[in-house]
Amino acid sequence: MALPASYEVLQFLADPNPQARQLAMSMVVSFSAKGHADRHLLTEKLLDSHGEPIKMWNGEPLDVIEQLKRLCHDQPLTVHDALSALINLCDSPSVAMRIGDTDFLAFLVAYIGDSVSLLADLACMLLSNLTKFDAISSRLLDLEVEDRPFYSFLSPLDLQVSLSGMEADPSQPDYEEKKAAAEAATKRIAESMHADQTGKVPALVKLIRAFEEGATVESSSASGANMRSRIESAKKEAESDKPVEMDSNGRPVLKRRSTCNFLASVFANVTVLPKGREFFVAPMAGANAKVADAYPIGRIMVYTEHADLIRRGGVISALKNVLFVKHAHKLLLAPAQAAMDEDRPSLDILPYILMPLIDGKELAKVDLEDQESLPEACQLVDENKPREKDSALRLMLVEALLLLCTSHYGRESLRSRGAYIVVREAHLAEPKEQITEAIVRLVNLLKRDESESSMKDAEIDMDVSSKDGGEHDEDLVIEEL
Repeated sequence: MALPASYEVLQFLADPNPQARQLAMSMVVSFSAKGHADRHLLTEKLLDSHGEPIKMWNGEPLDVIEQLKRLCHDQPLTVHDALSALINLCDSPSVAMRIGDTDFLAFLVAYIGDSVSLLADLACMLLSNLTKFDAISSRLLDLEVEDRPFYSFLSPLDLQVSLSGMEADPSQPDYEEKKAAAEAATKRIAESMHADQTGKVPALVKLIRAFEEGATVESSSASGANMRSRIESAKKEAESDKPVEMDSNGRPVLKRRSTCNFLASVFANVTVLPKGREFFVAPMAGANAKVADAYPIGRIMVYTEHADLIRRGGVISALKNVLFVKHAHKLLLAPAQAAMDEDRPSLDILPYILMPLIDGKELAKVDLEDQESLPEACQLVDENKPREKDSALRLMLVEALLLLCTSHYGRESLRSRGAYIVVREAHLAEPKEQITEAIVRLVNLLKRDESESSMKDAEIDMDVSSKDGGEHDEDLVIEEL
């Protein structure tokens, strides 16, 4: 008895012919849409009319989910449709767990981390969907990956200089110069080869690097339609005779092609877990713990006003989640006084929380004396600067300030650094009742007197959650994202 046509198409996903795989994948991706009649064929065990497993060309049983994951290593158009199908299928927790195993997470991180990956934005979307499940976020937090790109290049220029030095004539006047240049080139080659054996780093470190690189890429190129055209453009570029741009060391210049904006959602997802929060407030291995860039939180906090909603929204959500770690408030807030403690890192989250809440025209009307109490970056703001337009993000920003109020150090910092001035103006213009109520709670905390017991609360490290308010102050019951 012949198999149904849909079953036959699925078998072609594992065909040895790449064109057959691509054609099959272009048809199968539509099955993954929610509500499609054949969607179950992608997630269930496939049996023929005799109850036997449907087999691939090599006789092995066909597991469609596993085959879709393998196709993410295929040619670009096939990868595009395979990633798209997996993104759609992640709405099921059981299927997401099958997709997000450790090996596949490692592949996604390596692929996203590679600057030349054409479809890293789709991989970021998939990773964002997967990390909505705590178990997969936990896997990602435990994961370490190779600290090297997919593609490494020895410099042709260095090779040429090194070889020419070996052939240099000692009797020539420029011999010593050529010899020195050859030795320097040989040293660079050795260092380059050694760099490919640099061991492993936490997966999140590699993702943060990609996130920073992606901030320089035009956001309009991240749409699904654009990704297909990006594949065609890359193909034409590869087939052209256009010379490859080289750097001063003779290596090809690799430019990132993806924005990686959806990594902000990944950071928001992993910081729901205590281990994820702690990761973002701990210095990265080998980094100078006295500079902001040494801390993951310092690397992402600068994007709270980025033009892309996904990027700034995910970052604001991650910042809010990290602020549940009360013991980190002193690390995250610079001292109120101008004289900085040299032993403390130059890390200050407050300007990045306050700035999105500031409207330039409103701030211009505030007394200069009041403006001077604000963090320096928040003073003399351009009058055309708008307040954050998204109401959900405005609420998260106010809740982040509320979380800072759960420590005495945080409250004192907000009082002395003008937070009240910002939220006062924001309150007057805020149309959403939920946000105005949160601002009132914040103002009540900032304006009330401190008791002996409240001044000692910095010694207590306790997460505040909407799930269990306990005996905490009602003003401090905040929902985790």
